[in-house]
Amino acid sequence: MEPTQSPLGIDRQNSIEWRLYKDMLVTRLFEEACIRWEHEGKMSAQVFPSRGQEAIAVGSCLAMEKGDTVIPSFRTRGAMVAMGITIAEQLREIMHSPLAAGGSRDAPHHSSWPERGVMPGSTMIGGHLAMAAGLALAMQLEGQGAVSLAFFGDGTLGSGDLHETMHIAGIWSLPLILVCENNGWEMATPWEKVRKHRELIPYAEPFGFATRKVDGNDPWDVYHSARWARATALSGQAVFLDCITFRSGTYSSHFGETRPGIEKDLAEWEKHDPLKRMADWLIGHGLASARDFERVQQEEAQGIQEAFNQVLAELK
Repeated sequence: MEPTQSPLGIDRQNSIEWRLYKDMLVTRLFEEACIRWEHEGKMSAQVFPSRGQEAIAVGSCLAMEKGDTVIPSFRTRGAMVAMGITIAEQLREIMHSPLAAGGSRDAPHHSSWPERGVMPGSTMIGGHLAMAAGLALAMQLEGQGAVSLAFFGDGTLGSGDLHETMHIAGIWSLPLILVCENNGWEMATPWEKVRKHRELIPYAEPFGFATRKVDGNDPWDVYHSARWARATALSGQAVFLDCITFRSGTYSSHFGETRPGIEKDLAEWEKHDPLKRMADWLIGHGLASARDFERVQQEEAQGIQEAFNQVLAELK
């Protein structure tokens, strides 16, 4: 049985400090491994890395409770990690294992585990938001005392589905939480060319949403904001969290970097890397050392490789 104390001296099962750091680390290592395996010809699924944005998915999902549902976006792999979906389970979907939960019929980013609160997404940008509103309506009508949460990027502002979802959720006071990964880019187009405001709160408030601007690179700010959002949504007002961040990874493993002239931005945002910030917090509170983090990274990287080998054997 795995020991309850991690190398960091924190209770792995119950400590939010440990979960915030570990789940972000696993997300980053897993995405890096997937990109490496794809380039080596060992798998073919396109990966949309969330490097620099991991705190948004992990912090939000760790703030949820049993009965709540989450719909990830293309770039919120950390949501699946934080909701307890193992690397092997995710790889089965990506590599189309015969043991895949969806019978190998789902695209990797549509994979779902409804019994654990992870619902299927949509290929159409913003299409999953209406689905999240439908889940919230069911929760409201059945008095479940639960919330529906959905992630999306700021480029989704151009989708009619987002505005229709906000209209319905605001009017009907649905227990819905919309979490925007506001990284300032719509693939290769900067925000200045597609909208008037960097922040999306001015677009959400008129629909009657409770709103909060969040430091999307601060795991603690995301977590506590999501806890507030859950309580607010259950009290009768839909919530919009505008998580300001910057994508430090490429657009995808297929397309590479699509944003020209971002070297200065990358260097500046690297100072705010959420993994580094959480590690600094743990060190500052006497809960870890640099050697502890090296050991944890080695353990998690080994676990990811073992999961890959396991799923690869299932394909033979």
